[in-house]
Amino acid sequence: METSTRIRIMLIVPMLDQGGLERICALTAQLLKTKYEVHLVVFNTEGMIYDVSGVHLIDLHLGAVPGKFGKIINVYKRVAQVKKLKKELDIQISYSFGQTANMVNVLSKYHDKTWAGIRGYGALDNYRQMQFVCKRADRMVSCTKVMEQEIGRSYPVKNSATLYNPCNLDEINVLSREKIDEKIEAFLQKTGPTIVSMGRAHDVKGFWHLIKAVKLVKNKVPHVKLMIIGDGDYSAYQKLAQELGIAEQVLFTGVQMNPFALLAKADVYALTSDSEGFPNALIEAMAVGLPCVSVNCKTGPAEILQNDYQQCAAQDKVYHADYGILTPVFYGGKNLDASMISQEEEIFAGELVELLLNQELMTSYRNKALYRANQFGVDAYVREIDRLIAQELE
Repeated sequence: METSTRIRIMLIVPMLDQGGLERICALTAQLLKTKYEVHLVVFNTEGMIYDVSGVHLIDLHLGAVPGKFGKIINVYKRVAQVKKLKKELDIQISYSFGQTANMVNVLSKYHDKTWAGIRGYGALDNYRQMQFVCKRADRMVSCTKVMEQEIGRSYPVKNSATLYNPCNLDEINVLSREKIDEKIEAFLQKTGPTIVSMGRAHDVKGFWHLIKAVKLVKNKVPHVKLMIIGDGDYSAYQKLAQELGIAEQVLFTGVQMNPFALLAKADVYALTSDSEGFPNALIEAMAVGLPCVSVNCKTGPAEILQNDYQQCAAQDKVYHADYGILTPVFYGGKNLDASMISQEEEIFAGELVELLLNQELMTSYRNKALYRANQFGVDAYVREIDRLIAQELE
């Protein structure tokens, strides 16, 4: 290991299973390993699906545990091990992904510069935790400008930066051409266009909004199909689709090692989240040429779909933005009542219908999606990290 010549960087992440921050951490390690000495610390590698070959991987074997007391003890163990590693490896910069890792990073500070990565807008809801991390981190790294600005207004930040999540376009292009599972292929071969979305079965993704919207789309586009890619328990959503009479037109694929091959078979990407950090799946869908309809939630969709995101500041309006369509945010909590359709769900459905039935609009947004995705490529990401590292160590 070339400890004497290359800058020594530690990346810290809880797991490397499915998920946006996990994928970005793994990709960051791969992108930086040729220029820097990279050490990737994972609390638990169980269920790891991302490629980190050629990277020095350190598994702490300290995954999540039940109970408040157990969690506290676990944090102390993680901190002790990470601090020991920072000392032994003489780490210069430690970059953590997500608040679970951020807490360990700032508490294990040795002689290193600590970067705390905020990957989701929901992290800002925990004021005490954010206050704790912001006070101690040498740099807060956000994945959108809106998030960076809000953190700067609300918390005691030493330094901050925005690092848009990178999109590995070359890899996606190759993977999107691979064969897919026969059962999924059979579903997609059915008559009618396919709307796709991607994410865990977590309430923040708002998939009940999407399923209800597709029911409304069916009134105008009878053979429309919906495919949701992601891990988790979707039984409640399956029941909702059944009650809405569209169960045969909705497919839950489960987690996929290669979601890009599935995305490439669809016609439109839909995002219905209550909040995001930087929605990687949106960029990835655009990278395979999917036109997008997204709720204008905090944060990310507007910054991706509009050159000047401040022009789409109103969250109660529809914007046919530069690179996709933004719709009003959804209000109210989780609602699995099939008889209740909100005005915002009706608006979302209307925009999907307009896109599906207007071939000129579809083609225009397909081309614009590909163009925009290229602006979030890995080269721009690495250049910005290089700049921040040089600035940190000057």
